Amino acid sequence: MTRCSLFPWMLLCLLIPAVSAFPQEQHTITIKPTSFVATIAIPDFAPKNGSQTISPGAFSGVIYRDLEISGFFRRPRNQEFVNDTHRSDKRDGKINFPEWNRLSCSFVLKGIYNLTPEGLTAECLLYDVKTGQRVFGKAFSGYTKKIQRRLAHEISDEIVRYVTHEPGIASTRIVFIGKRGKSKELFIMDADGHGQTPLTSDGNLAATPSWGYESSEIYYTSYKEYNPDLWVLRLSDGKRGVISSYPGFNLSPAWCEKTRRIALTLSKDGNSEIYTMDPRGKNLKRLTFNRAIDSSPSWSPEGNRMVFTSDRSGSPQIYLMDSEGLNVRRITRQGSYNDSSVWSPRGDKIAFVSRQGGFFHIFLMGVQGGGWIQLTSGQGNNEDPGWAPDGHHIVFTSDRTGKPQIYIMLEDGTDQRQLTFEQSNQSPAWSPFLN
Repeated sequence: MTRCSLFPWMLLCLLIPAVSAFPQEQHTITIKPTSFVATIAIPDFAPKNGSQTISPGAFSGVIYRDLEISGFFRRPRNQEFVNDTHRSDKRDGKINFPEWNRLSCSFVLKGIYNLTPEGLTAECLLYDVKTGQRVFGKAFSGYTKKIQRRLAHEISDEIVRYVTHEPGIASTRIVFIGKRGKSKELFIMDADGHGQTPLTSDGNLAATPSWGYESSEIYYTSYKEYNPDLWVLRLSDGKRGVISSYPGFNLSPAWCEKTRRIALTLSKDGNSEIYTMDPRGKNLKRLTFNRAIDSSPSWSPEGNRMVFTSDRSGSPQIYLMDSEGLNVRRITRQGSYNDSSVWSPRGDKIAFVSRQGGFFHIFLMGVQGGGWIQLTSGQGNNEDPGWAPDGHHIVFTSDRTGKPQIYIMLEDGTDQRQLTFEQSNQSPAWSPFLN
């Protein structure tokens, strides 16, 4: 976490004297998008005979947005032309691939749905316009009208998987901290920003959320019991409990499914250090032993290494160590303030925050600390980076419009999209792939 949310670094800084800033260095690299982008046409889904109806465009609108967010697809310029061509196909009893090609479409998705008191189902056919071949035909079931967006997300993910051989992220979710009045509560939303739902209503302060055990739990810090304790919230039934309540800070949890352990920051011994524990707070192990502040751990995908922040050199910098706390070494040597490092699920990059020109911005670097690439720029602070499980997207906090809000972008910094708009929101954490 970073300055925007005040956890853990700025709160931890209260424990030690301030350090002087070093001269800043410029190290910006300009890169271009590399994603394959194809135009896909999605006519409005039609109801089966006798089916209850859903508003026109309900499915196509959600799927279009999901596919645009994926970075692999874009929608045609005119949806009316899409629907007209679809009606012509129905009238002729065949798909007019030359006409779809004239609309510059690479793919066409045809869908129907059936809504009954028993539930909501859909059937979809995806066609490759260039070859005139069907990519897939699939039926989707087990939904209701109330969760029709989840059905659309599943269809989106299937399209991405079949066309690109990459997993889709439309069905994933994001937890974050929302400021409501004087309190900060835990929220959850879909990856496209819809369905924002509070998970807590404590009227207190929550911070540093993280996805946990088998994606079924959320770990976060709460002042509910007047100490910054580490809590767990079980998503299946909303039940909560305290995992770690040592005196002082219990902050910045980072779960590793490979090791089945939580890495976190504790100040129970009078100084901020990094520890690991099991998901119920047992078998505590201390990893760092330093008089400086050590905080914000992030696991490598294999679970055998971590990156973290320490000011042992005189300013916040990013360090690397193995999962037992050995072989510690500094990997950032540029800039006066580097923090909030998070390891890509693909294992090849680390996203982090660096202060540049008076503002905080998000960068990428290699796992050895080289090859810096600046992803955000301009006025305002951009902080709290977190990876989507596909390793192609990053969620982050930005106050570029005034108050902190949640944004997402592609891993090259392009296609930045704002997801939240109400009040203040920060500290996002993207889920793993969900079943």
